[in-house]
Amino acid sequence: MKIVYAYPAEKGRGVEAEIVGGLRDRCGHVVQTAREERDAERGGAVDVIVTLELDDSQRDTALNRLRAHPAVIDAAAESFGERV
Repeated sequence: MKIVYAYPAEKGRGVEAEIVGGLRDRCGHVVQTAREERDAERGGAVDVIVTLELDDSQRDTALNRLRAHPAVIDAAAESFGERV
């Protein structure tokens, strides 16, 4: 299953390592498969959109952990709809 999440680029790439490490500890096998920088919807900043792949049975756990992370703007299963 794919999960995407977004965070502000100014937070730095350490966010990605922290998130993947935490999810691996909690959910097992997690792989980051894509990373894209995009202009933020507001304010002239840049957001980073990251795609992760993990076991379907861990979807809700992973989404809840991502949404609770202080650097994460949003997280969704598969895509953000028309933003992707």
